[in-house]
Amino acid sequence: MRNSFRKEIATSFGGAFLIMFMIGIYFVYIPWNINRLNISESQLGISIFAFGIANLFANQFGARILVPRIGSTNTIILGTFIFSYLPLAIASAPSYFYFTLFFIPIGIGAGFIFPVINAQIAIIEQKTNKILLPVTQAFFSAGSLFGALGAALFIKLIPDPRITFFIVGSMFLFFSIIYYFFGLRKIYEEDEKVEKFKIPEKNILIYGFLLMMNFATLGIIIDWSPVWLTKDLSAPLFLGGLAIMSFNAGEIIARVSASKLINRFGEIIIGSYFSIVSCVVLFITILTMNLNIILFGVLIFGFGTANFVAIVLRQAISESNEGISLTVSNLITLGFGGFIFGPVVVGYLAEFISLTFNMYLLSVIWGFNGLALFYLIKRNKNPKT
Repeated sequence: MRNSFRKEIATSFGGAFLIMFMIGIYFVYIPWNINRLNISESQLGISIFAFGIANLFANQFGARILVPRIGSTNTIILGTFIFSYLPLAIASAPSYFYFTLFFIPIGIGAGFIFPVINAQIAIIEQKTNKILLPVTQAFFSAGSLFGALGAALFIKLIPDPRITFFIVGSMFLFFSIIYYFFGLRKIYEEDEKVEKFKIPEKNILIYGFLLMMNFATLGIIIDWSPVWLTKDLSAPLFLGGLAIMSFNAGEIIARVSASKLINRFGEIIIGSYFSIVSCVVLFITILTMNLNIILFGVLIFGFGTANFVAIVLRQAISESNEGISLTVSNLITLGFGGFIFGPVVVGYLAEFISLTFNMYLLSVIWGFNGLALFYLIKRNKNPKT
């Protein structure tokens, strides 16, 4: 068996980049859809809830049914076909009903892509003894960052968002051809154990709860920060993606250097201490209500929390008695619970209190997240190094 998976690694990195590139573009256009269809914050929360429920189903169906039968690469390709033109459908929705309805298949497509890419990299990581998961997360972040940047450019150059989503959807669909030829072959997944559905192990539930808080943060930043900047801080629409850009820029800086940082300082400092310090910085900068200072705080927050997901996945895999694909799928499923409920809760709270208050709450929650990870790493008897 080979000890190098360069093509497979590059293909997974590319898939991670493109899926978040599309999502990064779409969510910058959320205020446009809100105005176009006269959608309230609570209604948007329901739409995101529909996306999340579909995503949870797809995470488990993909890991337990599709991956064992057709392999992880074909599962990702299927997700790509489902996902590609759905942002265009959402942008063309004639009413709120169809706007929400289209969020369901887009959640299914994303559910076939996100956990499976992470599982592929985790398998390769074990076979090559390299630290690759943080770099994968960097490509997710880079896709979101360049998606937000691209959206700002498209808003200026292309007056009709539907043209934008057609172009980007075609790019994503074309990438599925590349994945078909260069994705991880099923032969490398034959030792993966897949069992009938059961409640995940206790330690996986604990790690999953931490990911739930992480994904809630991601969902709030992606879904609500454009609305927050344009509503509470009076930023124009084309600058609505600035918080996403700042957050992702911080993530990318931390993740591309994750291997060196983790090897030098250890996972407690990078995963726990960095998270705690960065949430304090974010809280303080929000107090100023100055756009530039807040964006700096979001940048530091992105940097400090960037490697949290990769460290949680690595720690959980080292403790799990199940296969990598199933462990990652269970973790991502639990994590996406936060992606569902976090933005929904913010949507309903925003009807009564400001989005700014919700951002304060987000930073406080992250402080507890960092403390919890400190405890879990300390007690792990099979730590990743």
